[in-house]
Amino acid sequence: MALADSRLQRIVTLCVLYFAQGVPYGFMTITLANYLSSQGLSTDRVGTLTAVALLPWTFKIIWAPVIDSFQFIGYGRRRPWIVIAQAIMAVTMIGIYIIEPYLVGENMDIEKSADYLLWVFFAHNVFAVLQDVVSDALAVDILPESEQGSVNGAMWASKLIGTSGGAAILATIMNDYGIRGAVMVQIWILLAIMLVPLFLLERRGDKRFPWSKFEQDTTSDEPRSKHRSVVSIVQDVVRGFSLRTTFAFVTMVLISLIGWGVMETVLKTVCNQRIGWSATHTSHVMGYAGVPEAIAAILCGFLGDRFGRKKMMTIGMGGYGLMSILFAFSEPYWGNSLPTSWAADGYWDNHIVWAYTVGYKIFLAAFVVNYLAESMALSWTKSSATMFTIYMTMSNVGHVVGNKFAGLSEDIFGQVHTFTAMGILNMCVPLLLLLVKREDVTRLEELELSNEASEHV
Repeated sequence: MALADSRLQRIVTLCVLYFAQGVPYGFMTITLANYLSSQGLSTDRVGTLTAVALLPWTFKIIWAPVIDSFQFIGYGRRRPWIVIAQAIMAVTMIGIYIIEPYLVGENMDIEKSADYLLWVFFAHNVFAVLQDVVSDALAVDILPESEQGSVNGAMWASKLIGTSGGAAILATIMNDYGIRGAVMVQIWILLAIMLVPLFLLERRGDKRFPWSKFEQDTTSDEPRSKHRSVVSIVQDVVRGFSLRTTFAFVTMVLISLIGWGVMETVLKTVCNQRIGWSATHTSHVMGYAGVPEAIAAILCGFLGDRFGRKKMMTIGMGGYGLMSILFAFSEPYWGNSLPTSWAADGYWDNHIVWAYTVGYKIFLAAFVVNYLAESMALSWTKSSATMFTIYMTMSNVGHVVGNKFAGLSEDIFGQVHTFTAMGILNMCVPLLLLLVKREDVTRLEELELSNEASEHV
């Protein structure tokens, strides 16, 4: 049975593909980043490493025309690209395996290793981005409208669970079996997940293997898109983002993600260097926090549909900002464990840091899920795919910039009051939502339809 014919198969496939993106992401940006931080790597270098890992996500839009232009006739529009991306994602992990002797033991050279890892992280994420773009395209192709909301929530939650596992579980494996042990686990996970698109078909009649018979599915009602020039698409996108609504929205997202990137990186330094957590413990806390984040993502998606997405985005950013300010003022207690009986073993030492880590991820989920949904609504139908990709690209740009300039922010405000400054910023950012009105996009679409109609008269 093909994905287009089976609801269960398409949901499982899309969620598994998103899970595959999350595992290496969590390992690279949390587990390895915490390890390097615990070995004395500066906030600036850790932030740069994370920024480079995220950098390929800022040019997602480049992949879209590539996968649309080059297709493998008979094998499905998206499936071969997914297999290729997944295979290369696994291969790039070998780079970390090779550098392992310089990350531990008597040959340890953290500074030189960080320089090498920059390239490994970048190469891996180039193809992780390819997998993400193709997975999204596959979702558009095979998901009926009635499933889009719920399945997108499940896909995002799957990525968060993968990130959580990549951080927490792989941190334990790395602690017990070394970096190479954690890398080999990931390689086998990625290769195993590659088998899913390798053996499943997009639509009836597709070839599974080169020697399989291809039969065109004449019953498919897959829409055929009208060819449009790149120039006309660019013109439409420029018009779409010339609106006050879309400009304000993308600005809000950019600033919000900068604040997130800064605080995320500085928090690693606080945990690993200031209060003296082990890299494994920090990764456990940050990783397992992804579980309530995933639950919150699913719940807040439904709440956004019920009570309004702008309200949920305001709650998300406002709550995140307020928590960051309170966290800064609790600084005298960062290095102290609160007296509670359930944590007598000391594993959850410093409950304030732990509570902040879990809490901000929950509020962040409320913002991100509803931002994704609102981005779809604010994408002009005529060029919706391109506009939506630009929204996603700008969020990634903000995250990269935030990670890159975390060290500078720490120098300007100090470690503690970086959380205060970014918290105030994130509490103020939702004010831009007052300028966001979906009707502006609707009026532009109606005007365009009217002009097209008059041209044909």
